[in-house]
Amino acid sequence: MALAQAGGGGGHTMPVQLSVECANETSNILESQQQQPHIPNTQQLLVPTHNNRAKASKFLAFCQQLTLRRLFHLIGFSIGTYPLAYLIAAVIIAGTSGGMYFLKLEDRVRDGYTPATSPSRYETDVLREFLHSVGDPTLTTVVLRSRDGGSMHRLRQLEEAVRLHTFLMGNLTATVPLTGEQVIYGNICGSYCNTNIVIEYFYRALLDELERDRLGKDRTRLTNLTYPIAKIAGFDIHLERSFYGVRLRRYDTSNSAPNDSISDDVEVSRLSRVTDIEDVHIILMIFRGDIPSVEMEAKLNAWEMAVYNFATINYTNQDVEMLVLGAEIVNHELINDSQKMTAYFATGFAAMFVFVAATVVGGATYNGVMDAAKLFVAFGATVCPILAITVTFGVYALASLRTNTIMLIMPFLIMGIGVNDAFLMIHCWQRLSSDRIVNERLGLVLEEVGPSITITTLTNVITFGIGALTPTPEISLFCMATAIALGFAYIFTLVLFGPILYLATILEGKRKKSAARALVNAWIRRALKLYCGLISQKVFGVVLLIVTLVYWYFGVIGTLNIKTRLDVEKLLPKDSPLQEANGVISNLVWTEYYPVTILVNNPIDIRDKYIMDEFNAMVEDFEAMDKCKGNLFSIVRQQYTMLWLRDYMTYWRDATLYDFDFYEDSDAIMSTTPFAVDPLKTGIDYSRLGEFLQSPIYKHWVSFMRLRNDTELPVEKFWLTVAYHNATSWNDRIELMQQWRVIVHSYKRLNATVWEANSMFVDQMLSLKTLTLQTGIWTLVCMTAVCALFIQNPFSVLVASMAIASISLGVVGYLSWWHLDLDPATLCAILMSIGMSVDFTAHVSYHYQLRKRKKMRDNRVVKVALKNSRKKLEYTLECVAWPMTQAGLSTVTCNYIPLVFLKTISLVVICGLFHGLVLLPSLLSSLPQSLIEINCYRIIFPQNRTPSDSGPDSDRDNSSDTSADNEREVAPTAEFLLHPPSNSAP
Repeated sequence: MALAQAGGGGGHTMPVQLSVECANETSNILESQQQQPHIPNTQQLLVPTHNNRAKASKFLAFCQQLTLRRLFHLIGFSIGTYPLAYLIAAVIIAGTSGGMYFLKLEDRVRDGYTPATSPSRYETDVLREFLHSVGDPTLTTVVLRSRDGGSMHRLRQLEEAVRLHTFLMGNLTATVPLTGEQVIYGNICGSYCNTNIVIEYFYRALLDELERDRLGKDRTRLTNLTYPIAKIAGFDIHLERSFYGVRLRRYDTSNSAPNDSISDDVEVSRLSRVTDIEDVHIILMIFRGDIPSVEMEAKLNAWEMAVYNFATINYTNQDVEMLVLGAEIVNHELINDSQKMTAYFATGFAAMFVFVAATVVGGATYNGVMDAAKLFVAFGATVCPILAITVTFGVYALASLRTNTIMLIMPFLIMGIGVNDAFLMIHCWQRLSSDRIVNERLGLVLEEVGPSITITTLTNVITFGIGALTPTPEISLFCMATAIALGFAYIFTLVLFGPILYLATILEGKRKKSAARALVNAWIRRALKLYCGLISQKVFGVVLLIVTLVYWYFGVIGTLNIKTRLDVEKLLPKDSPLQEANGVISNLVWTEYYPVTILVNNPIDIRDKYIMDEFNAMVEDFEAMDKCKGNLFSIVRQQYTMLWLRDYMTYWRDATLYDFDFYEDSDAIMSTTPFAVDPLKTGIDYSRLGEFLQSPIYKHWVSFMRLRNDTELPVEKFWLTVAYHNATSWNDRIELMQQWRVIVHSYKRLNATVWEANSMFVDQMLSLKTLTLQTGIWTLVCMTAVCALFIQNPFSVLVASMAIASISLGVVGYLSWWHLDLDPATLCAILMSIGMSVDFTAHVSYHYQLRKRKKMRDNRVVKVALKNSRKKLEYTLECVAWPMTQAGLSTVTCNYIPLVFLKTISLVVICGLFHGLVLLPSLLSSLPQSLIEINCYRIIFPQNRTPSDSGPDSDRDNSSDTSADNEREVAPTAEFLLHPPSNSAP
């Protein structure tokens, strides 16, 4: 860099051009300095006041001329001056990619997609408090079905089910990963060890009845092997929680044979003589566990994975098929599937490089500047987003932040979006003459594209930053990682790709002249003029308005009708072995048995008739719902409700009736009655609770309550379950959950809450539309603010914001028409579409509001006034049309893996190109010039500028221009910005 030199007899300045905009300002200041009296250096030393004033005036002059475009000119100039320093900085930043060594994937499928403010969070916390648990209870579901498609109540199948249950309870050993401890379920099952014991009871009773039938004996009256509630040895055994897809035949309870024709299957024919069960499609086992500590959670998760590995690898029974499903298994499957995506990263990188290389080489060949360095430029444009991805994962790992599987979609997004800035830089770089000094050329490049790429980066980062503030943990992690990666992509574009352009000039030769290229250029300019003339016509505007109204109509209809849905089926890959188990549970189990847990968190005084009436009314409200099992008959539906109080009341009355002493006074005996005399009392208390819980028949109820040391109200809290059926769709389950919550809120004195295993998914679906609307509105507000900061023309900002909203509306609406539901993945895609839509609007709005363009003439930079809307339109499309098309095509090229993002990106590109190249230019060209020329910055901060320094691009039309096409040469002025001249005259 040449420094400004001032000598005693005369000064000679040799500056390197840095800003092509401040020529007049510099010459005016230099002229004013020459008119001032010369102050010798000795006098300057003796009068420090003048020196301080001079420094202040220099600083003020510097600040007045430091506009946004000049700031980027300075950055580009410094990159071209010190490329090695920027490369070293890029290497240092890229070094944090080493943190990926510590990267660990971890998902939270059950609650990770549920907002932190949802009711299910509170309901789960209440359940955890009841269970003294640090986590949700684990539910490992084992589904058994016959391999030949027959019934599971045949003896071989039942025997295998009992054997398998015994093996899983006491013989299957699991190793805890961190500690190496060996565990079996029988030691960690707690109060749930006998959950599946009814399967063995039914099998033993079936063997006994078959043996009696073989011996010709009558069936015992104490056993009735029917469904859903069998009677074995006089006790009711609920089979509806273990047997599903059951079909009954009409059956005479006497000792006669069945009424219907006997099946061809000999074994089924024998079974038909002792049970009316004709077919059992599946047998379900549930292995549940509470999590009082982190160590217990690790044990239960390890055991669940051991069951899954046993079922998928070791279990080879010829009669029974074993399917397993659980939260830890789903997490494991998602992680395994996401790791398969690593192979696609290389494919995506290769596809991106081929596309970038093809467009760069094609553009260079067309412009006559093709050389070997262009492949190096293409590689640099591609490697910047790659480094942004690796640095982001490295930072996450070094900061000990959790990395989930949905974050692995982020690399495909960044590879498509992060290269867009490089396209703009390459396009501008190739249009400039190679004869110019490199640092000056880089300064001109960033001066033109710097504000545009900063707008798009800021808007994208803000978009995903807002997404990171959502109360959904998994989505928040994804959005935060994407925002960080986009920021790093912008940084690498400056500190790495800028120096790469510098190095590429080493192999760059003279621009080759070609008559064919000149002819093509002339044809393109002619086509551009015709296109600009077409979209500026009023008739075209009317047609475009009609098309836009149709576009908006279908977009609004689709947006209003979009459905919300998220479940395990959508999270799992289509070819996952868990899809089958999940399908059986969703389509069969929940159709026949869909229980809800009701927790009563206040102590119930069973002596108080008013309180008991209120409690019974709440239970009856649950049992009276349409989908409650047996809701037509009160006595039937009560059989499906698991409520310890009903058994305790029966036990109390029976015990009171038979609890007497033969030697006691008969009058005392007669005075004992199970019925209350006081109308405000029930006549029942907790005095027999200890005996009740020690009874072998009722001891299982102890896990349903929490006891305390209080003789009058020993039950601090308890829970009960009510069974429902026909919950075949998520709409049914959502409706049930909403009705349950309304019921418990109606009995506030009981302090009751409900809990159901799918409540997290229900709240996700209930909250997604509101969350999407709120996030979308805040994002649009931020987009508008950022555009206003850079564009500064209020009408251009308004038009750009409307275009962003229109693109977003179209994306959401047409995703609905494309049969996509609204789920967290779609929400991420919508946020991405809002951010990407800025790429198609901000560039057009920013360039259209400029008043002058720069062009090379005789190896000198000259400014040409854009006198009317047609000239502005031609200049805008010339600058952004091809890079915008490149950006759209490159984004589609990369994101072919996740279907949601593929569809979203396709819609963004189609809608964005339509708005950016057709609708927005047509709308801007129809606005009066006086509106486009308004500059908020100039109105709010009026400055004393020369006539050539105003407007959005810091240049005002100079009325003194006398050239035919209103051109004026820009003098070299680099030194004024970096080193303002001193007050000493030459």
